[in-house]
Amino acid sequence: MSNSVTDFPWKHTHVTGSDQVSAGPCGLHSIVVNGLTTAGDITVYDSLTATGTVIAVLHLDPTTSISVQPITFIYDVECETGLYLEYDQAVAADLTVTHR
Repeated sequence: MSNSVTDFPWKHTHVTGSDQVSAGPCGLHSIVVNGLTTAGDITVYDSLTATGTVIAVLHLDPTTSISVQPITFIYDVECETGLYLEYDQAVAADLTVTHR
């Protein structure tokens, strides 16, 4: 019998700096910006490292992106190689990435 709590389709990864989220093919569902303190860019790659196919570049600025509530970006894309997020030198942001 299925369990709606344990059989939920998305894994989540908490990210606060450049990080490999998935080491193989996966589906990227969403990226939630939980908070940020300094402006900068986060590049999302279909890759194992900070090279390869760019899925998105999040241009984050606390003066324009700040919110009491988290900001969610829905992607629902396939990553053929893996999933990697690269923070530039300036950005300080707390993210939750949902994937499978």
